[in-house]
Amino acid sequence: MAVWDVMRKKAKCIVPAHRHAVDGVVVAPDGVACFSASRDRTVRMWDMDIPVDEDIVPVAEYLGESPFTSLDHHLKKPQFVTSGNIIELWDVNRTKPIQRFEWGDDTVRQCRFNKVETDLVACCMADRGVAVYDTRTRSGHSKVILELNCTSISWSPIDPNLFVAGCDDWNAYLFDMRMPGRPKSVFQGHISAITSIDFSPTGTHFVAGSTDNTVRIWSTKQFTKSDSEDMYHTKRMAKVFSVKWSLDNNYLFSGSEDAIVRVWKAQASTPIRPMRGAEKNQFEYMKTLKDKYSQFVEVKRIANQRNAPKVIKRTRLKAKKMQMREAVKEMSRTKSTNIKPLSRRKVIQTLK
Repeated sequence: MAVWDVMRKKAKCIVPAHRHAVDGVVVAPDGVACFSASRDRTVRMWDMDIPVDEDIVPVAEYLGESPFTSLDHHLKKPQFVTSGNIIELWDVNRTKPIQRFEWGDDTVRQCRFNKVETDLVACCMADRGVAVYDTRTRSGHSKVILELNCTSISWSPIDPNLFVAGCDDWNAYLFDMRMPGRPKSVFQGHISAITSIDFSPTGTHFVAGSTDNTVRIWSTKQFTKSDSEDMYHTKRMAKVFSVKWSLDNNYLFSGSEDAIVRVWKAQASTPIRPMRGAEKNQFEYMKTLKDKYSQFVEVKRIANQRNAPKVIKRTRLKAKKMQMREAVKEMSRTKSTNIKPLSRRKVIQTLK
């Protein structure tokens, strides 16, 4: 486990935290402690006040019954939740879990606490399910079975009913907990499985990383959901396994298979340096003009233009043609032009 200094671009310290791969790291909301979960069936708590020239040892250690795949910390209480063969709720001051949840026999890939209704936990499972649990009633709320596996999940920090899930079918699904049987929106753009997803602090956008070596940003309110608002990539970047949106809403962090952590601007056109009064007013005026005339054909073409790699462009074009052929086959089979929307076709079953 490594702690990085972003300004210096150097590792502040490297800790030999576990005997096996670390699959989950989370910092407590108060910033005092850090928790790491590993496949060696242990969760360890570390002090963020890192000593100099001293051996770093964990403050506490929690032993589970199975390897852990992820963990998340409660926003208000000294509790954290872990996923593995089952979901377990832990108290920081106890060495045994205080609650256990399971819905089926498959492994839970990831779990996340709701950031507004903090007693709700969402998780994605290996049986293609997305489930929501309530720690107050110690029971499950709802579960949706999708067409392919869900790999990552993130709650909206503004609306307690919304969460987004990234799947192996290249799509991201926005769910409303009040209507769990059908995704509210389906966001397309990636040409490979989505591995990580995270909401912005404002709740209006979310970022996703994929094994197609790109990072994409979508708006939850964008009209056209067949492509992302923005895409980040480099020539040497490998498969992206983790993405995170900074709390100041200005930067994105991505970790990829080439063992590199990259920092991106959340808005590519915004300069990093501080702007003075006249320059800031000019920048805001140009942004207002772009928003005002965004529906003009030429303005829309320039705003949507992205220098994507040829492989991604070709694969994305093939995927769109394949979707059109499937729609034509479905209309021929049913002898009707009324086919189910994509959001309904991707949901196999709903459980409560």
